Amino acid sequence: MKIKSYVGEYEADFYSDFSFTKEIAALPNKFFVIDEKVHSLYKKELAELTESHSCYYVEAVETNKNIETALQIISKMVELPSKRNTTLVAIGGGIVQDLSAFVANVLYRGISWVLVPTTLLAQADSCIGSKSSLNYAHYKNLLGYFYPPTRIFVNTGFLHTLAPKEYKSGFGEMVKCAIMDGRKSFEATASHLKEIFVSDGGAEKVLIKEIRKALEFKQAVIEQDEFDRGYRNIMNFGHTFGHALEATSDYAVPHGQAVAIGILIADEISVQRGLMGDGYREQIAEAIHGIVSLELLQPEYFSNGYLDALKKDKKYTGKSHACILASEQGVRKYTDVTDKEVMTAVDSFLQSIKRG
Repeated sequence: MKIKSYVGEYEADFYSDFSFTKEIAALPNKFFVIDEKVHSLYKKELAELTESHSCYYVEAVETNKNIETALQIISKMVELPSKRNTTLVAIGGGIVQDLSAFVANVLYRGISWVLVPTTLLAQADSCIGSKSSLNYAHYKNLLGYFYPPTRIFVNTGFLHTLAPKEYKSGFGEMVKCAIMDGRKSFEATASHLKEIFVSDGGAEKVLIKEIRKALEFKQAVIEQDEFDRGYRNIMNFGHTFGHALEATSDYAVPHGQAVAIGILIADEISVQRGLMGDGYREQIAEAIHGIVSLELLQPEYFSNGYLDALKKDKKYTGKSHACILASEQGVRKYTDVTDKEVMTAVDSFLQSIKRG
């Protein structure tokens, strides 16, 4: 799969085993940024890559996705004998990806980097698109940049050790893309999700098919608007409400699940506005309830602090909220969503959980 970018094409290849490591091992002048948990779980599979090379191990938590950690990586890399000819290899989920993209972008005015996404969320969404960001102070993703990897190795072999809530989290972004593609596409993905979950994380071919489907939808969007100046805004479907939930839960709710819940809240507004019927809303809710760990949802996450968190969103104008809302045909952006609409939708969502 080849993706067009302002820096040229980059490629994503798909694997269900660790045979891809041979290609990485052949790269000269490597430096690895690795999720320390991934390394501990896959020390044997990654031994050829890490035993004799420079590595920086990251505790992949949201509080480390900041400029301070990026500078620590840079400090270690400037000690290398290789400089602009270094290839940074990132092995981990979105946090490792964001840190590595920043470092590769700014160090020596840009070096090559290779991405090995190890979470379903990263494999099905963030690995393409060139957009990455760091948190600053109490603001999520405030420092942003666009710098794609030169190569991506998507290996579903990493997914078997994901915690259930992280595994489910990846499906949030996959369902998001399917809804955005229209009702027929959503219904196909929803049926595949049941097959994957019944197989207890198996059904490898179906899983790779759905990962690729989500990436191909995103590819069509980003190749039109890589720098997020207009059309790409639709990819924020579920994110406005999801980011606020991440903040109020102190990131106890993983990103993909927060996005899925954000979709349910957005759909309540769509129903209020007559954009979506109750039947389709219920279909989406049924699928999402299967991928959301409801025990993570505490009523206090949606108290007054939730609306305050929404107003910290960089798209908030001071008068209304900018949200992506869905219909059966797809999604579009609305810039006039009121506080009242939001809280009415949140109340409806909370009531639906009680009924469920």
